[in-house]
Amino acid sequence: MKFKKLAAAVMSASLMSSTALAHTNSIGYVGDGSGGLNFWYGNWHGTAFNEAEIKITKPDGTTSIDAFDLLSQDSPAGLISGVNFFTSDGTQLVAYDPTGATNGGVTQESYVWQGINYTGLATGNYTFTYIPLGSAEGSYPNQTPTMDWMPMDNVILSLSITLTQGDLNGDANQNGILDINEVAAGSASGGPTVVSQGSSSVVAYTAGTVGVLQTVTRTQTDSTWDNMSDNTTQNLQTTTTTLDPFVGRVDQVATAQDIVGSTLRTLDFYNIQGIRMNSTYDNGMGGSTTGAVVGGEKELENGVTISGGFTRLGTGLTGNGDSVDAETTAFAAGIEKNNVKVEVRRATTDYDVSRTIGDFANTSKTAGADTSARITYSPDTGKINPVFGYTRGKKTVDGYTEAGSTQTARTVGATDDMYGYGTVGLRGDLGLVDFTVMHHTDGVNDISLGLEKDTGDVTWRVEGTRSMTDLGTTNAISAGLVIKF
Repeated sequence: MKFKKLAAAVMSASLMSSTALAHTNSIGYVGDGSGGLNFWYGNWHGTAFNEAEIKITKPDGTTSIDAFDLLSQDSPAGLISGVNFFTSDGTQLVAYDPTGATNGGVTQESYVWQGINYTGLATGNYTFTYIPLGSAEGSYPNQTPTMDWMPMDNVILSLSITLTQGDLNGDANQNGILDINEVAAGSASGGPTVVSQGSSSVVAYTAGTVGVLQTVTRTQTDSTWDNMSDNTTQNLQTTTTTLDPFVGRVDQVATAQDIVGSTLRTLDFYNIQGIRMNSTYDNGMGGSTTGAVVGGEKELENGVTISGGFTRLGTGLTGNGDSVDAETTAFAAGIEKNNVKVEVRRATTDYDVSRTIGDFANTSKTAGADTSARITYSPDTGKINPVFGYTRGKKTVDGYTEAGSTQTARTVGATDDMYGYGTVGLRGDLGLVDFTVMHHTDGVNDISLGLEKDTGDVTWRVEGTRSMTDLGTTNAISAGLVIKF
């Protein structure tokens, strides 16, 4: 009994003088978000081992004493000075400050923490009491605390708190930031604290063109980070997601060029007429062409017929969120004798294109030309006559660079294509009604049906034409007159 009293006296003297020694000098707790709580004691020594026990007194008055079983040589994440992390100034618990500003200038920091995890706690009043070695209440009444874990004073021995739901949810200061995110591991020893969270979402685009399709692959990178009190960032987290690609067509100029070409092929330059054509193409584009032709022909005394004409055509196409406007000017001249006709044609076209692909849009302007020479032979065998011919020509389109979205803008080089095709068909004259059926070896087929009325010096004419290419079809109707000179 005397030994126990002497030990208690020694213990009391040690605790009363330990402010200067400041061994076990900090106390704190961090909720885990699911009713659990990690309770921590820290000391200023650098060695790391568990020692002593802790008693918890619950709201219903029940108690339990358990040994510390958590150990950390870095301040646990979530300890916020003055909120859930304290030291002693000798008379009361105060906000932990490693500089000693809160506890009379004692600048000994905590370097090692031992703790215990409690589960299933509810809100209410709790008391946590440190049970050092040698305490009659503990499991080791005959042992002596080491210098590492000897409490700095009696104040540091216990903490009585009212645990709130915020404490148990892991947000002790209820600012919407989890304590473990607000104060990173190590920060409680004087490092920077979290003041806010930052985030960003960045999508990277890579565009490539194969054939008539442009594909834009998309990769989204989402990032989050902690903004620290020293203006640095920590805890950068990133995730990368591959998004569905954007796919769009880039054959708008080629589509308009095909429509203009097939229209000019069937056009009769040697009269006066108005024209309207409607086109539907397999790539989803379609639209109309309108214009007028002014021309004529004259038969000379030597049996030679000369002819010439001029046309202006306007073509407008839409589809797939794209559009093309094409303005064409064309001239033709021909000479015919003994059912053999030679023609030269020259057409120039200005293209104005707008296209979209996903979230992006681009525009472009360019110009092209089509120059050709054609020879046809159509012997007069009666009401229905065969037609044979061959055409040789060259198509060009100037190079251009698209404006608009830089992610998808293309630079397209100039093109210069030679072409040639043969023609075979029938032309019939049945009086009031005439027709032509033509097949061209480049895959184009034309069918036309006309009504004609001769009034002497003027012949009135209405004609319908259907032109079919590998890409689509064009239906045309024209009405006009032929003046005989």
